[in-house]
Amino acid sequence: MKKKKIAAPVKVLLALFSATAVSAAAFGIYQLIPTGEVVLPESSLPPESSALSEPSLPSKPESEPPPDPSIVRIKSAGDNLIHNSIYEQAAARAEGDGYDFTYAYENIAGIVADADISTLNQETVIAPDYEPSTYPCFNSPPELAETMTAIGFDVFNAANNHVLDKGEKGLVNCLTFWRENYPDYPVTGAYLDKEDFDDLRLMEKNGLTFAFLGATELTNGLSLPSGSEVVLMESTNEAMLKARVEAARKKADVVLMNIHWGNEYTHTPTDRQRDLAQKLADWGVDVIIGHHPHVLQPVEMLAAADGREVLAVFSLGNFISAQDRPARMVGGILDYTIRRETPESPIEITDVSFIPTITHYDAGFRNNRLYPLTAYTAELAQSHGVRGKNPEFSLDYIHQLLDDVIYTEQANFLAPPDWAEKGAGDAGA
Repeated sequence: MKKKKIAAPVKVLLALFSATAVSAAAFGIYQLIPTGEVVLPESSLPPESSALSEPSLPSKPESEPPPDPSIVRIKSAGDNLIHNSIYEQAAARAEGDGYDFTYAYENIAGIVADADISTLNQETVIAPDYEPSTYPCFNSPPELAETMTAIGFDVFNAANNHVLDKGEKGLVNCLTFWRENYPDYPVTGAYLDKEDFDDLRLMEKNGLTFAFLGATELTNGLSLPSGSEVVLMESTNEAMLKARVEAARKKADVVLMNIHWGNEYTHTPTDRQRDLAQKLADWGVDVIIGHHPHVLQPVEMLAAADGREVLAVFSLGNFISAQDRPARMVGGILDYTIRRETPESPIEITDVSFIPTITHYDAGFRNNRLYPLTAYTAELAQSHGVRGKNPEFSLDYIHQLLDDVIYTEQANFLAPPDWAEKGAGDAGA
């Protein structure tokens, strides 16, 4: 019996159905419906957009933002020289309860406090076991330290020509007083013993490490007894001074040196000052703060051997005193910023300015107090007790002194004084 032939169109349809069924069966994605249709489940259908979308590229990792720069603002003041009229008025204001020095400093306190670090040359020892005393061998009441820290000073230099005014025992008493009562306030330049000396005065601030050093050229002919454990940094011992700077350089980002040097009552640095300043810069000091002349001396930028710029003021004059000459009434606070962009960057010294200050007292050295020059008037200058023997003292005198000594060509990095645009005669005599 012959087989029945299947029409060609039917063969094509069967072949297509068979191929579709085999393919679908291989992936398990079809259902047979009684009508003979093949239906794919919805879950197996790709989303409409997938056929058109391009494969996504891996996203680039976000770069970390650069670190914030380290910025520290510092203010440095001159000689805090406490004559008897200053501590006697403090005793009177305390009304029998110790000493109150607030009045003498209240006009300047806000300026001192407006810094990350403020430094002071504490010209007189503070030895509580001894009675207060004045020139030539000073000693100040302990309440002075309370006031100085309260108004914002953080670092105190003890290395000066009056450091041995009460002898070795007085100095030990002074250093012990600071250690026991103000342990977080570094005292530089004089140390109880070698262990204390080896403990470098370091301070961390805003990501920077500071080393504070102090030294003196003079001790008024006084010296430590043989065999004393006390260590006094004397700048005449250059080998010791260099080793100290180099030790500090290894541990700190910034090295600041308070140094007592030069000749009293002259606005011109000695050759010795200039020579030692350059050596300090070359050894690794970043900021040199000079004291002792009791009058102002220039502010300059020195070039260190390694290319660093080193800020140096040869003398900041008196912070406060009861001396009796016009030039000794004019002091100043050096205001400057230490900046480092990244941990790998060198430091920069920026925004350097000079804040003139005036020690003012009435006749007979009464009511001794400080003013910033911005708050000092021609009328105050005319009433200053120093005019009793020095009638030339005036606001114009102050401006001229500052122009001659501070605002010089060598200090063109300083902001000009506000009277420069007015002319000297406009301020009043």
